[in-house]
This record gives sequence, structure tokens and C-alpha cells, in this order.
Amino acid sequence: MVDVLAEAFASICSASNYTEPFLTHKNRTERIKLLFQTTKHISYNTDITIFELHTALSVIKNTSPGPDEVTYSMLQHLSEHSLLNILYMFNRIWKEHVFPDCWKHAFIIPIPKPGKDPQDPLNYRPIALTSCMCKLFERIVNVRLVHILEKNEYISPFQSGFRKSRSTIDNLISLETDIRVAFLKRNHLVSIFFDIYKAYDRTSYLEVWHHEKSI
Repeated sequence: MVDVLAEAFASICSASNYTEPFLTHKNRTERIKLLFQTTKHISYNTDITIFELHTALSVIKNTSPGPDEVTYSMLQHLSEHSLLNILYMFNRIWKEHVFPDCWKHAFIIPIPKPGKDPQDPLNYRPIALTSCMCKLFERIVNVRLVHILEKNEYISPFQSGFRKSRSTIDNLISLETDIRVAFLKRNHLVSIFFDIYKAYDRTSYLEVWHHEKSI
């Protein structure tokens, strides 16, 4: 059963899912070396602070640990001295650009999709349980990135997903308003809905990096 699920999950990201033109573009893009180094003093590149670490620890919820079996509860009950050691490690990772190999491992928990045939391995959603230490580090970095993106208005004002104090309800209300206005003015209104199959699984992370660098 484990091998069947593993093969099914791996097939989602297989190159056979892409067209030849896209594979050519993907291979060309992946050969371009990305250099993020800069001599400029940019706030989001500064050392991680103990305040950021405390803030991240204060908002996390206790979830299942990854392969290292370190839980959020353990991290939240560490002494200040131990937290300073973690902060030192985080800053070395941040400055030296070396990500611990053990943080790249995860437990994969297959969750059946409701209303789907449980005999089909593709009807299971793989949930990755990664290291809580890794997720804590990522949370700190994510807060910095979101701050920069929001402050400089890099995110479209029409995007509601993954944004604080926003939800899909905002988009629904906006659409409803447009529909009502169209009725009043006797105009036509065209609305297009996309549901991109396996969009998250098949997105090229290198493409994402290239877009990030261009911002």
C-alpha cells in the first residue's frame, strides 16, 4: 500500500504531465543560476532577532512533529539560554544559505478526500509533517516577506487568499456587486473561474524564485 501511494504521489510531479514546449522552457530556466547576494543593506536581510523568535513561538499551535520528533510545545517551554542557541543556529542558516538536510525530510500522511473512491491512490491528499524547528524558521521568514509584499503593494488588491484579514468572501461580495451593477445598467458581465488541477504540486519552484528575484 505504501509503495502504491508513493508511486501515485510521485506521478503527479512527473515530467510526463508537461507539454514539450513547457519542458523546454522549464529546462532552460533551471539552467540559469540565481544569485540573490547583494551589497545593499535591506531590512529583510538583517539578522533574525530574539523578538521575532518569541513572536513566532507565541502564535504557533501545537501540531504533530516531523521526523525529528521535536514538538512546538517543547520549543515553547525552552529556557531563554536555549532559545538564544536556536537563534544563533537560525542566523547561521540565514547568512550562510545552508539548509539542514534533516529539515528536508517529512512524514507523509495520506488523508482520503471526502466523497472519493478510497481504492484510487490519487484520491488521497498527502499531508507532509515536517520539522517544527523548520516550520518555526519558515514562519519568521514568511512574516518578513509578507510585510515587504504588502508594504510595497506587490500583491494584487484583488487577491484575497493567504492574506491577513481577507477571505474569499471579499471576492464573492465584489462579484455580487458587479452583477448587481450590470443588471442596473443592463450590461453584460463575464466571469471566468479557474480550477487548476494539481497547481500547487506542479508549480516549478525555480520559476517562483525567478519571479521573486524580479520583484
